[in-house]
Amino acid sequence: MDNIIKKPTRKGYPSRVKFQAVMEVIKGKPVGEVARLYGFHPTLFPRWKKQFEEKGPGIFEDRKTDESQKKIEELTRMIGKKEIEIECSEARF
Repeated sequence: MDNIIKKPTRKGYPSRVKFQAVMEVIKGKPVGEVARLYGFHPTLFPRWKKQFEEKGPGIFEDRKTDESQKKIEELTRMIGKKEIEIECSEARF
């Protein structure tokens, strides 16, 4: 049991770092240079750029839509919890 091999944990990068890295490459800096600057492996960059391109248009969406969607999700969860409570209370009788 003393010889347990642990998997190496992945290093997570904050979204702000990813955003800044993508912006610097878009502005013309080489990926390798930006990777060294922020301390990530250059092979991570294409994934970050793809996420940036996919989610980028959402930055300018109306915040009310986001808040409304969050409220809908919260209410849906509450309804689900109440349905479970009702089913459990009916099962007791």
